[in-house]
Amino acid sequence: MIELLKFYGVFGVVDILSYFTETIRKIDFFELADCFVPVPMHIKALRKRGYSQALLIAKKLSKITGIPVCFDCIIKVKKTRSQVGLTYRERKRNLKGAFKVYKLKSGIKNVIIVDDVFTTGSTINEIASLLNSYSVNSYFFTLASTPQIE
Repeated sequence: MIELLKFYGVFGVVDILSYFTETIRKIDFFELADCFVPVPMHIKALRKRGYSQALLIAKKLSKITGIPVCFDCIIKVKKTRSQVGLTYRERKRNLKGAFKVYKLKSGIKNVIIVDDVFTTGSTINEIASLLNSYSVNSYFFTLASTPQIE
């Protein structure tokens, strides 16, 4: 399903979240959240794909929870290679310095970082570390997680 969303533009995949509305509304950390922060794509990658799957997921979560989406709090300033197939260390190196705080509104203390897949946590951790330097707490939400194979 993630592949359909990410690579084939089957946007209806995010509608599956509607089936979990009651469960999503009961997730504790949503009560703390000031906004959803979708993992940003580099502008060139966004232009090539034409959409951000993380933003689509964040918008659906926003519709379910009423929590706003801050689509420009964080931007991706470094064009990185695809994370697919990279080891944990390679992923971490690949993302070092890739993101920048852009339009973080004052008063934001707790955010939920949204992405499609959690693999090693490198992307989430890089953004959370950046936000932490602004005294912002981060939680995360993904549609899927890959098995950890060492």
